[in-house]
Amino acid sequence: MTLIKSISGIRGTIGGKVGDNLTPVDAVKFASAYGTWLKAGSGKREAGRKLKVVVGRDARISGPMIHNLVVNTLIGLGIDVIDLGLTTTPTVEVAVPLE
Repeated sequence: MTLIKSISGIRGTIGGKVGDNLTPVDAVKFASAYGTWLKAGSGKREAGRKLKVVVGRDARISGPMIHNLVVNTLIGLGIDVIDLGLTTTPTVEVAVPLE
């Protein structure tokens, strides 16, 4: 399955070749690129305000693995992570403006 990127996330089959399916390498690359992009635009934030990202996951068997890769990549970039754990996309959407 080709990776599908949309407003609600990235979808694909776990495993296989990097770039064709969703591998751990792809998860780290996407999270790193997103975190780097956020940090590049963070000069527009109020001084002293820490960058935060809300992260949630679904109930698929691969969820915890991908979730941990994304959360730890963002933390490694110095971004605070609001970890909702197992949750729905609408819950993540509601949590974003609250943070």
